[in-house]
Amino acid sequence: MAKSSRSKNKNLPTDTHKSNQTTVTATQQTFYHHQGPLPPAESLAQYEKVAPGSAERIIAMAEQQAVHRQIMEKKVVDSDISNSRKGLMYGLIIGLTAVFGGCACVMTGHDVSGSIIGGTGLTGLVGVFVYGSRERRKERETRLEAQIKKQ
Repeated sequence: MAKSSRSKNKNLPTDTHKSNQTTVTATQQTFYHHQGPLPPAESLAQYEKVAPGSAERIIAMAEQQAVHRQIMEKKVVDSDISNSRKGLMYGLIIGLTAVFGGCACVMTGHDVSGSIIGGTGLTGLVGVFVYGSRERRKERETRLEAQIKKQ
């Protein structure tokens, strides 16, 4: 049957040899990534076309979110500072109480107990000071490294 249909259609080639043609298909894929509080200007323009005034509302929403984030960050920082100060004050009170308590014990004739209590309080104060100094130094170094990487 195939032969009869070929003979009827004169536009089809009558050669029966195989062709060395190769079909090439090209595909192009575009990836776009955007990160930030606002969409790209092109997207804002498209939003504005679809819903007039939407670009202004989107920008206002991003501004409100930025203000909110800054307020929350300030609260966190202020809270951290307050907690740090309270911790220092309470630590100082506890340490000085131990040192003065140890001195009082020594003065009343309890030399061993007074030395242990006062020595423990003094060691605690010095240890906290040294630990805090190391932590602040590590934090400064970490911040400096982060700033260098940004540049």
